[in-house]
Amino acid sequence: MAKQAYVYSGTDWVPLASEVTNLSSYYTSAQTDIITAPTGLKLLVPTSVAVGSGTGTVGSTGTVTFTGASSVSLNGVFSATYTNYRIVYNIEHSVGLVVASIRMRVSGTDATGANYNYQSLSADNAISGGRSQNQTSSEFALISISVGNNGSTDIYRPFLANPTQFISTVISTFNSPYGRIYWAEHTPSTSYDGFTLFPSSGTMTGTVSVYGYTK
Repeated sequence: MAKQAYVYSGTDWVPLASEVTNLSSYYTSAQTDIITAPTGLKLLVPTSVAVGSGTGTVGSTGTVTFTGASSVSLNGVFSATYTNYRIVYNIEHSVGLVVASIRMRVSGTDATGANYNYQSLSADNAISGGRSQNQTSSEFALISISVGNNGSTDIYRPFLANPTQFISTVISTFNSPYGRIYWAEHTPSTSYDGFTLFPSSGTMTGTVSVYGYTK
C-alpha cells in the first residue's frame, strides 16, 4: 500500500499534495497546446482536393495522397491565418522523365496567364558544372520527375493581394542524384487560396503536404 508523502511546512509536517501549487489556473483555452507549437510549421488540411484523373484523398492530418493523377488541386489551403507556407512533396511519374509544374488557384480556378517568371540552377553527375534557366510561362516548372523525387517549395504571401514569390528545391534519382533550385514570382496582385500540380504528360503518383509558418 502506497504511503502518504509529507514535507515540512516550516511549522509542521503536512501532506506533500497540499504544498504543490495547482497549475490549472495557469492555463486557459486561449493558450496553445504543445501539439500546436506557437512557432514553427503547422500541417494544414485543404477544404477539398480535385484530380484531373485518377484518385486523390486528404488524410485526417492534411496530407494529400494521389494515384494516377493527371493533375491534383488543393483548395482552401491558404488563408489569412498564415502569411507564408511550405509545400512538401514526393512524386513519381508513370512513364519517365517529365516536368511537373504548379499554378496558383482561387475559388476552384487556376491562374493560367503567362505571369510566372522564374530562374533555376541544376546539377547532376552527367555534367561538371551547373545549368541555368530563365523563363516566363503560364506555370512555374516545379520539378523534373521520374522516380524517387522529393522536394519542397516555400511560398510567400499567397493569400495577400500582391505578387507571390517562391523558392523551391528538389532532388531525384535522375542521373543519380539530380538536384535543382528555383526562384520564382507570380506577378499579379491577387489573393490565392490554393494551387494545382500537374505533369507535362502522363500521370503522377505521390503525396503532397502544406504547412503554414506560425509566428
